[in-house]
Amino acid sequence: MSRRGTVRAIAKAELRSVLRDGRFRVLAGAAFLLLVAALVVSWNESLRTQAARAAAEGAESSVWLDQGAKNPHSAAHFGRFALRPEPPLAAFDRGIHDHVGRAVWLEAHWQDPFELRPAEDRTAIHRFAELTPAWILQIIVPLLIVMMAFGSVAREREQGTLRMLMSLGVRGRQLVAGKTLGLGLALTMVLVPVAVLAFGLLLGAGGTHGAGSDAGGRLWGGALVLVVAYAAYLVLFLVLSLAISARAGAARGALLSLLAVWMMVTLIVPRWAADLAERVAPTPSPRAFYAAIAADEAQGMNGLGDRATRRANLEKETLEAYGVEALETLPVNYAGVSLQASEEHSNLVFDKHFGSLWATYEQQATVLRWSSLLSPTLALRMVSMAAAGTSLGQVRHFADAAEQHRRVLVKFLNHDMSENAGDASFGYLAEADLWAESPTFAYSAPSFAAGLRDEWLSLLMLGGWLIVVLGFARRAARALSPI
Repeated sequence: MSRRGTVRAIAKAELRSVLRDGRFRVLAGAAFLLLVAALVVSWNESLRTQAARAAAEGAESSVWLDQGAKNPHSAAHFGRFALRPEPPLAAFDRGIHDHVGRAVWLEAHWQDPFELRPAEDRTAIHRFAELTPAWILQIIVPLLIVMMAFGSVAREREQGTLRMLMSLGVRGRQLVAGKTLGLGLALTMVLVPVAVLAFGLLLGAGGTHGAGSDAGGRLWGGALVLVVAYAAYLVLFLVLSLAISARAGAARGALLSLLAVWMMVTLIVPRWAADLAERVAPTPSPRAFYAAIAADEAQGMNGLGDRATRRANLEKETLEAYGVEALETLPVNYAGVSLQASEEHSNLVFDKHFGSLWATYEQQATVLRWSSLLSPTLALRMVSMAAAGTSLGQVRHFADAAEQHRRVLVKFLNHDMSENAGDASFGYLAEADLWAESPTFAYSAPSFAAGLRDEWLSLLMLGGWLIVVLGFARRAARALSPI
């Protein structure tokens, strides 16, 4: 028999043996039901979120347009909400979306943090293990693979059939390759129906990953990356399980070793890495963060001086710009000019402190990426969030877009006041036409390539893990002995 024929024969025998195993049927059935339940529940939650966002956007727009006659600066304080869109692939991997909030309040003089965080309303056990397809594929399915494969080669040695196979000319590499193929086919029979269901739901997706012409590319490009990344991750676990089974003297020893590896890479290292990231780049407390902002607001940024100095300089610069001697003779309303100058200075302060905060979060993410050296689960998690559109980089993209719109909106309102208020100043009331003419927030998510570019290191780590494990399995197969 040819080498390929030998591998196929071993694969068929292994597949037949696994399908007849009652333990596999129970474990595979449980994993299948969990995946389907998680997919359906997550998908329904995503649809509810999209519907709630659409309704909230309509209501928010109506409130803004119907606010009646009002001073423009009062309208700037009245503010608006920017609501973060729900990517369709968030139904697969929620990422950090539920932990950072779904909306940003846009108001004058202040850059607000995210609001409406679903994770805050959940119990500790829900925060530990969110029932999403991503979580099950990252944690539960590798455990299923361990239970499938731990005795695949070790039992052949214990039962004496390994000696017989090798006496017939079957090589270690053929045996491991055949068993990998057979077990992979069994696993595929569990996962492919779920993948078909997921793609069916995506085909009927009512929402898109934000606005823009690249929405389809983000959706299907992300889905393709998820398929490839999770396939590589599960193959990695399957090959590793067979390699350890080939090296172990007994099936029990293989099982204990594999359970230790599974627990280490899927549970312990990710938890440790999160704690390490916080120690390396600690997040400032809210009190310290906003106290620093208040201090810079009072003392001034970039050598502009304190509030009194800035106020005096602005008056002088404005009078010189318009060539007049007194504020009362300005052709514009000085209150509007002063309010916008205050906004411009505050923006400098916000750029400094929120930029530093985002840099801290990025440092923490970098620690997690390098910690992938110890756990392929971490690497997969970072890639999965990026492909699903629920990563830190994509959340920041929305936050930056919302903040830029806040500044444009407030400047528009302050400009109307400076141009039209005249001597009425804060007594000036704008009509409903101004609210209809004001800038509207239209968010376009980053391109698929841009969203994934931040995770090049995680992709490299995941590929590196697969190469290392394949190399380890090759050496284990070559060294395979019936004794």
